[in-house]
Amino acid sequence: MRMKVWRNFILRGYNASPVRPQDLSTTDEADAPSRQTTWINTHRAGADKVIAIGRVMSAIGSVFLSWLDAEHQLIPAEFVFPLLSAYLSYAILCAIHVWRSKISRVSGTLIRHVVDVATFVVFMLLTGGASSPFFIFMPFVLLSATLHWRWRGAFWTALVCMTVPVYLIAFETTADVTTDMSDMLFVTVAGTLLVWLGAHQEVIRAEMLRLVEKTPAAPEGPEWPAGAALEYAAHVMHLPRALLIWSDSDEPWTYVAVRKNGACSVAQLPPDAYWPWVAEPLQRASLLIADAAHSQVLVHRGEGYFDEWADAMSPVCPKLAADFSIASAVSTQFRVDDLEARIFLLDPPTLSLDDVAVAEVIADRIKAVFEQAMFMRRLSDAAAVEERIKIGRDLHDGVLQALAGTALQLESLRSFALGEHQQIDGRVTAIQAMLADEQRELRSFIHALEPGQGYRTLPESHLALQFEALARRLRKQWSIDIRFALNPIDLRLPATMVYELIRMASEATANAVRHGGARTLEINLQLDVGTILLTVDDDGSGFGFERRFDHAELKNSKTGPRSLRERAAARGGELSIDRVAQWTRILIRLPVHP
Repeated sequence: MRMKVWRNFILRGYNASPVRPQDLSTTDEADAPSRQTTWINTHRAGADKVIAIGRVMSAIGSVFLSWLDAEHQLIPAEFVFPLLSAYLSYAILCAIHVWRSKISRVSGTLIRHVVDVATFVVFMLLTGGASSPFFIFMPFVLLSATLHWRWRGAFWTALVCMTVPVYLIAFETTADVTTDMSDMLFVTVAGTLLVWLGAHQEVIRAEMLRLVEKTPAAPEGPEWPAGAALEYAAHVMHLPRALLIWSDSDEPWTYVAVRKNGACSVAQLPPDAYWPWVAEPLQRASLLIADAAHSQVLVHRGEGYFDEWADAMSPVCPKLAADFSIASAVSTQFRVDDLEARIFLLDPPTLSLDDVAVAEVIADRIKAVFEQAMFMRRLSDAAAVEERIKIGRDLHDGVLQALAGTALQLESLRSFALGEHQQIDGRVTAIQAMLADEQRELRSFIHALEPGQGYRTLPESHLALQFEALARRLRKQWSIDIRFALNPIDLRLPATMVYELIRMASEATANAVRHGGARTLEINLQLDVGTILLTVDDDGSGFGFERRFDHAELKNSKTGPRSLRERAAARGGELSIDRVAQWTRILIRLPVHP
C-alpha cells in the first residue's frame, strides 16, 4: 500500500481494504468488482451524516446573515450571493450523497473538508475578516475535523484557520486589530479544547479496542488462570504492574498473583493473609486510589457516582499495601460462587474516573475466565470420580468374579478322594489355566488405563469370536453349560461396546451361578434398529421376582444386581429382570452409539 507522508496524520488508524476478485466466492468474471481501495473507519463514517447536516445549516445561516449585513460587505452582494448559493447547492448535494448511502463509508471526506476550509478562508478574506458573518464556518470546520480525525484534525485545521487573522493583522492596514486578535484567541482556545477532546476520545477508543481484541484464556491444566488474567489487564490498561488476590472456600489458601514487567508470580498463603483486603464497607466496591497511605480514595457507588472515603479506617490493608508497594491504583472485585477475588491495577500514569469503568469491564472478563477454570476443575473431578467408579465396576465384574470362580473350583477339590490323583491334577491344571487367563485380562485392563491406550482407541471388534472365547472361559470357570447365539452372525461393534457387553455377560453369569445355583445359561445378543439387546437366561432360582421389573423399578426399590444396573445406565441403556417359565431372564438394552 502506498501512502504519501504528508497524509499520514489523516490516514493513521484507518483500514485499507483492497477489493480483489480472487478474494470473492463468485465465479463470474463479469461480476467481479474493479480493483480499488476503500477507506473505512467507523467513527469517521458515523460522523459524516451529522457533518453533512451541519454543512447545510452553516450555508443557510451564512446566506441569511449575509443578506442582513449586506451594506457592510467589502465586495458587492451580487458577487457574494452567487458564491454562497453555489456552496449551499454543494452542501445539499453532499448531504444527499451521504444520507442515501446504505452503508456509511469514508469516501471523499478529505476533499469535502478541504472545500469547507477553503470556503471559510475565502469568505473571511473577502468579507471583512473577524467581523465577517461567515465566521460561523470556523466552529463548523473545527468540529468536523475533530469528529473525523480526532486531535490531529483539530490541530491542523486550527492552524489553517489562524492564518486568516494573522494575514489580516500583518498585511491589511484597515483591519481591526482588536477584533482579529479576539478571533485568534477564539481559534486558539477552541482548537486547544478540541485537540484535548480528540486525544481523549482516541485514548478511550484504543482502550475499548484492547478490551475486545484480546481475550484472557484459561490454562489447560488445573492451575488458576491468574497469569492470563493479569496479562490481559496489563495489556488493556498499559500498566507495568498488576495484582490479583483471591481465596476459595473449598481450598484453605489465599492466593496472590503479581505481574511486574511482563513476569507473573503466584504465591500460596494462609487463608487469613491480608484479610480483609480492603475495609469492610468497601469489599463490594470499586476504588480509585490516589494515595493508599493517606487514604485518598474515591469509592464508586454505581452509575458513575463516586464518594470520597472519609473514614479513619485504612481503605486498603496496610500490610498488603506495604508488601506490594500499592500507592495509586484502580481496584475492583468479583465473585464466582464461593471464590472471592480483587484486582489492583497498579501505578496508572494518570488517574481518571473512566479507568474505574474499564477496570470493571476487565474484572468481568476475568470473572468469566475463572468461571471457566472452575467449571473445568469440577468437570475433571467428576470425570475422575466416574473413572474410579468404572474401574471399581470392572474389577468387580472381572477380577473379583474370576477369583470367586477359582475359589469355587478349589472348593470342589475337597470332594475327591486321596487316591484320585489324575482327576485332581486335571482340575488343578484347569484352575491354573483360568488364573493365567485372568492374569492376561488384568494386564490388558492395566494397560488400558495408560494415557493414549484403552478400548476406545481400538477398531471395531468381531463379536462372535469375542463371545465364543468368553463362553469357553465361563464354562471352565463355573463348570456350567453355556449356549451363545448372535443375530446377525457377522455383527461388529465398537471395541468399547464389546468390552461392556463382555463384562455384563460375565457379571450376569456369576450372579446366576453364585446366588441362583444355575447350571445352564443361554446368552443371546441381537441388533434391533440401533439398539443392542443382551439377554441372559438361566435355570437358577433367580431374584425372587414373579413378574417383570423394569429399570426404574429396580432403581427405586434398590433391588437386583446394582453393578449391572449402573453399567447399563452409564452407557445410556436399561436393565430389566423377568421370570419366564422356569427361567430367570436378564434383559439389557444399549444404544449402539450412546
